Amino acid sequence: MDLRQLRYFLVVAQERSVTRAAARLHLTQPPLSAQLARLEHELGVALFVRHRRGVDLTEAGRHLVEHARRVLADVDAAAESVRRTGQGRSGQLALAFVPATAWSVLPPLLRRFHSALPEVELRFREDGTDAVAEHVRARRADLGLVHLAPGGAAGGVGPDLDVAVVRREPLVAVLPRDMAADLGERVDLADLAEEAFVCPARELTGGLAGHLTGACRLSGFEPTLREVDLVQTVVALVGAGVGVSVLPASAERVCGPDAVTRPLARHVPVVETGLLRRRADPPSPPVQGFLRLALDTPEPDVLGPAYARRAR
Repeated sequence: MDLRQLRYFLVVAQERSVTRAAARLHLTQPPLSAQLARLEHELGVALFVRHRRGVDLTEAGRHLVEHARRVLADVDAAAESVRRTGQGRSGQLALAFVPATAWSVLPPLLRRFHSALPEVELRFREDGTDAVAEHVRARRADLGLVHLAPGGAAGGVGPDLDVAVVRREPLVAVLPRDMAADLGERVDLADLAEEAFVCPARELTGGLAGHLTGACRLSGFEPTLREVDLVQTVVALVGAGVGVSVLPASAERVCGPDAVTRPLARHVPVVETGLLRRRADPPSPPVQGFLRLALDTPEPDVLGPAYARRAR
């Protein structure tokens, strides 16, 4: 008994006629009759009572109808599930990320991914930069989203992980509102050399702390640092007059009424946000789908042609 025979059997049962069923199946009558005879022979029972007007189901035939419908429905559902998984439309994706990306880079990526692939189950791990890389390395996460350290897209990540740069943004000064009014539209960090700099924790934000200290050094001084855990806390403390800071331009989104951002007068390296994945492992369809969406941006693709952005 095979699936083709069951499908033929159900059509004949619905039509109550081998002739009409053959026409519906785009077959001639003899091969269809032969398939039905083989099915009855295999089961050892008659499924139809044949007469001049067509066929009627026997008790065994009516029983088989119920089972055949369930079997074929299960097979069709399994086939569709396999197709969805193979095309990346279902399955699971584990994503690790640093806290500072949760209000800047991550939300638009997740909105686009959920819109494109709503059946993929997302799992999250929020952690520090080194821990995010380790989650990816240890297969606790499929992808990791981090702010990269200054000096190159792969700086500090390690040779076993690939890095896809998904966003670049300039650094800005974050200042108490009253102070910003006295400094003009662009801020030279050298004018802030005597101020305390509120710095996001290195273990949680990784590259952001390096960018802050690097920008100050390019302006000719070593900053006095006050380290806190989260970028949101940095902005709150700056607004309270505790100090100043240097953060990616998207920090403006979390500035309250007491803190403002200003462009820098001197050129400093931009902040790159990267997606990490294991180099040795072929990406699953959901991972591949996430990478394609993330790289469909003006930023360059460093994963190679397999994940190239679509032509515009």
